[in-house]
Amino acid sequence: MLKSIVQEIIGTPRREPELPQSLEQFRDSKRVLIIFADAQDDRAVIQDEWLRNAHMRLIEEDVEVFIIAGGGAFSLFDDDWDLDADDVRERLQGPPSGEFGLILIGRDGTVKLRSSEPRTAEEIFEALDSLPKTTPW
Repeated sequence: MLKSIVQEIIGTPRREPELPQSLEQFRDSKRVLIIFADAQDDRAVIQDEWLRNAHMRLIEEDVEVFIIAGGGAFSLFDDDWDLDADDVRERLQGPPSGEFGLILIGRDGTVKLRSSEPRTAEEIFEALDSLPKTTPW
């Protein structure tokens, strides 16, 4: 009973997002930055510009950047990847279609940063610096 009262007061805990199957290929090798964009939202344009200016550093840090927009998933720098946009949005608990969002996934497959506002390259790199450079095993 006490447990149900506490859950009623503070709400049910948010479930931990699952790594989408199409992102499993990056586990233990790359970090992944997912940008949820909408053509009508200037935040996506701002984020895109900031990331393009930091292109070389993102490559050095082994970060793959994907834009989820219009029901599709597009690599910002390399078109060799195939992602399921709907699965990524659902499993990572991304924003509703038409909303901006940013999710940084570590090499271990867990969400390390989540934002509903654009983040400067410096802020993203600070979050990256707090992540392990190599896998611990």
